[in-house]
Amino acid sequence: MGSIKIVIDGALSALLIAAGSLLFATSAHATVVDLTTGPGANGTIGDALFFATNQQASGTGFIDPFLRVQASPTEQGYNTDGGFPFDDKSPHNFQHSVLLSSLAEFNLNGTEYFKFMLDANQTGASNHTFTLTQLQIYTSNNGAQTTTTFNPDGTLAFDSSTHLAYNMNPGGGTANSVITTATGSGKFDAFVYVPVSDFNLSDKYMILYFAGQGNGGFEEWSAATGVAPIPEATTLFPIVGLLAAVFSTQFVRRRQLRQLSK
Repeated sequence: MGSIKIVIDGALSALLIAAGSLLFATSAHATVVDLTTGPGANGTIGDALFFATNQQASGTGFIDPFLRVQASPTEQGYNTDGGFPFDDKSPHNFQHSVLLSSLAEFNLNGTEYFKFMLDANQTGASNHTFTLTQLQIYTSNNGAQTTTTFNPDGTLAFDSSTHLAYNMNPGGGTANSVITTATGSGKFDAFVYVPVSDFNLSDKYMILYFAGQGNGGFEEWSAATGVAPIPEATTLFPIVGLLAAVFSTQFVRRRQLRQLSK
């Protein structure tokens, strides 16, 4: 599936950059994406799109998770064939390497994305929530990484064949987070879309590392693989509406969500 490319003249580009600076300029305040407010909840951190969902049949036995992690009150882990680092849970059929070439691509408004799904499993009479405090996605030619060491910038000290595709908290100096519902194993709680262009497609494997806060059962991550179905968002930005889109990002996200959370 090809992505749509729009050529913008210099004046319009400058205006877009200025508008983007007004919208996305950040201070010391962390970004918190709250997906617990309802089925329309969504947000962005960096290039990644986060969506609430209530899609059923995502429990173990219904999906093929590549990462299962459990600890309390905090947990972390990443998928690998090289053991069970951090709080990873055995066996390897629920925690393993993922071929980058196996990931399906989804076209959203002209941009190709890879799709990752979180199934959170927390306890409590009313406060079924899980807080995602870090999400990093890498590509590598080594599917059996074993490190538990971090670089000064907060990234994992993987081998030299590894490339960082996405970092929810770049530089190690921010505290961005995502709060999602976590009503137990059996349904997805959040969808995450990351642009394909962020990935080094010449690498063989995809590695997903996450950290979070919870007190219940295990969390599982899976990815959409194979050939994607009909594009999940068919509305394309017309050139004349490009500026309006910059100033109406929440409206665009709501339109996407109606299809992405189904």
